[in-house]
Amino acid sequence: MFKFFKKNENKEISTKEDYDIYLKKTTKKDIPYGFNNKYANQEDKLYQIFGACNNFNNSLKIIAISDTHNDLNFDDFKQFISKHNNYDICILLGDHSSSDIEKILKCVDKTKTYGLLGNHDRNYLTEYAINSLNGQVINIKGVSLLGIEGSYKYKQEDFPSFTQKESIDFLKDKPKVDILVSHDNRFDSTALYDIAHQGLFGITYYLYKNKIPYHIHGHIHNPYKNIMRNGTKEISVYMYEYIELKK
Repeated sequence: MFKFFKKNENKEISTKEDYDIYLKKTTKKDIPYGFNNKYANQEDKLYQIFGACNNFNNSLKIIAISDTHNDLNFDDFKQFISKHNNYDICILLGDHSSSDIEKILKCVDKTKTYGLLGNHDRNYLTEYAINSLNGQVINIKGVSLLGIEGSYKYKQEDFPSFTQKESIDFLKDKPKVDILVSHDNRFDSTALYDIAHQGLFGITYYLYKNKIPYHIHGHIHNPYKNIMRNGTKEISVYMYEYIELKK
């Protein structure tokens, strides 16, 4: 009887206000350092509530670099930048060694470079005086971008990270932008046995609630392009990639 009530209670969530109440409720499913079932399989519901994402009506050329983990080949990277030297912004998505950063800064325009910390980073942004994108909104050629650092807090150590609730709270009052940039991915309902890569539900909720056209992230070491249920275009970056966004 209890399970039947809970199942239907979730089905009755049909407005943004209902969903906000649902997220504020603390249950046994809100567990630290483990897979959070509360946030699984929510995207159909979010699409029903918030609808399709906004159109992207501009253009931007991006160099995105992620998860180099001390493996960046300088000659290859230098050649890559030379081939794509008309970029508007370079974004460091996190998990970079000092050696990686030094190689990167020899090739890119530091004034066009912004960064986020990953879950394996010390604060390379301060060390190398790189602009932080964490929690910041910037505007490049009429395109607005917002960043969120770190990953899901999957173990009891001090690294840039969020519990699921913390990720929701971090992004809940952030304005709408054209592109959300993050180290971590959105919540992955299939990652039951890979908690370090389950993603952040705060990202999922922000993307749907604010109808964000693009999401660019790293962390999972698997480059791909995907279209979410609401039409948001998701770009997963591993190592480095040239991304040209158009209308």
